[in-house]
Amino acid sequence: MRLLYITYKVDSGNSLVGHVVGWIRGLSENFSRIEVICLTYSGENLPENVHVYPLVEEGGISRFRRTIKFFQIVWKLRDSVQAVFCQFSPEYVLGIAPFAIWRSWPIVLWYTHRHVSWRLRFATLLSKCVVTASPESFRIKSKKTTIIGHGINTDQFKPGLNVVDIPSVILSVGRLSPIKNYELLIDAVVCLRETYGKESLVVRIVGGDEGNAPQGYRSILQARIDESGLGNIVKLVGPIPFGQIVGEYASASAHVNLCVTGGMDKAVLEGMACGVPTLVRNESFASMATVTSGLELLNSDDVNLIAEQLLKLIRISDGDRKLIATGMWEAVDHFHGQEKFLLVLAETIHQFAD
Repeated sequence: MRLLYITYKVDSGNSLVGHVVGWIRGLSENFSRIEVICLTYSGENLPENVHVYPLVEEGGISRFRRTIKFFQIVWKLRDSVQAVFCQFSPEYVLGIAPFAIWRSWPIVLWYTHRHVSWRLRFATLLSKCVVTASPESFRIKSKKTTIIGHGINTDQFKPGLNVVDIPSVILSVGRLSPIKNYELLIDAVVCLRETYGKESLVVRIVGGDEGNAPQGYRSILQARIDESGLGNIVKLVGPIPFGQIVGEYASASAHVNLCVTGGMDKAVLEGMACGVPTLVRNESFASMATVTSGLELLNSDDVNLIAEQLLKLIRISDGDRKLIATGMWEAVDHFHGQEKFLLVLAETIHQFAD
């Protein structure tokens, strides 16, 4: 079967979507050919049966020209496709739908976000199936929904030595956005320092501004850090290439994600797979917390409780960390491992195309 795969970027170094390359490689084993349309392409070494069509070459083009190029590519592929997989955005479904209806291509959409727009509702109507990571990751009640996990590469994200260095490192990975509640993390660190002043620690916030935060949000966070006297403690690291993020997890004593309940955050699962004791507020992880230790779910914005939980995590002994790491990796691999995930995804696409 020949698959049209529409996605954002094909770039293994991209901090947000570097995993896409692994998905394409894995799916290529289940399809005779994959035609990929994306915004930009970094020139990855992909299998021979994968062909990538970037809409933006070096120097960039206008949105109008990108749209024209998109339809030119699809027209060229009109006799070479049997099914469509749209990743991330409902707009991709809306764009390909006229061709899909004309050529009877089934559309499968991957969506993992709490936001529900009219575009998403329309894209759901036009799709044969919507695949998502968890019940909370797709908020439209539809019989078309199939939950298949998050597709974490557990060969890449796996425990290291799990030995805590000094100072302890509290890590938070995610884009710079108010929804991530970094202000709450900063306040909790102030509380931790005031209450447990002898603790030697640093906080690393890893992630970039992807254009969906208030203007100057990074500067706002930095000002809060400086005003709290944490300039030497809390570091806004910025985005890190996808292939290097494992190193951040390997050196972390604790991983924290204070985003409230919404879609299941992929970064949390990657940190768990690396064996890092983790604190979350997201109820999507409640089921995971029942099958493995090392994952703490706190349904509160009380900075004192958050500080207490962070202290508990960074004080876990090296021996206990090794035991916890194995359990967390196994849980992530079982429920969200990439190998099983891609097999189910491929079977789902084939099901609607056959």
